[in-house]
Amino acid sequence: MKRRSCALLLILLVAGCMSKPAPRWMEVSYKLLETYKQDFLSGRVQTITDSHFRRAVDEIKNSGDMDLLGKAWLTRMALQTAILAPADGGDYPKIEAVQPVPGNRAFYLFLKGDQTDVSLLTESYRSCWTAFQKGDAAKAAAAISAIQDPLSRLIASGLAVRKGLATEAILLNAVDNASRNGWKQALLVWLERLHAFHEAAGETNKAAAVSARMDLIR
Repeated sequence: MKRRSCALLLILLVAGCMSKPAPRWMEVSYKLLETYKQDFLSGRVQTITDSHFRRAVDEIKNSGDMDLLGKAWLTRMALQTAILAPADGGDYPKIEAVQPVPGNRAFYLFLKGDQTDVSLLTESYRSCWTAFQKGDAAKAAAAISAIQDPLSRLIASGLAVRKGLATEAILLNAVDNASRNGWKQALLVWLERLHAFHEAAGETNKAAAVSARMDLIR
């Protein structure tokens, strides 16, 4: 996720090294996508959050760059996964039909939980995918904990839940990750999942503590 979601930033850095101003659409679309990510995870008003994404997409459309347009929609899909929402590819399949990009395709399939070309994923995601495929919850928890990028770690946690591999360690990791980054929307989602986990396990004291925490921060 980090390698792909930061594609615009890398382009901007390259442009800076060349001592030439980056095209306006690059700068604007990158800033809008970054704002969109923070607003989405923090739980800002949805109409405002959605407007940032639409404007970012419109800026990228100005260039006609199908690779980056696909990455924008994959970013949206990845964020949905990070808060345990259904992963909707939006316009990505249409973009892929026009111009296939192997790396984008691999990440799309990864987010869908389908078989993918693991070699095209980042190394951290490769370890997670191996654990997911084996149904090994302990190895999945270890692989997720090893991911350095906070958002990528939350995305992998979401996929683990979707694969039925949620453990207390994975859920606590996701809660702590969302908390440290001030992502209130994500934090509440993961606290709710942790609460349900404790209730299902008959751990009423733990469930009550999580419930009290949610009440205090809502």
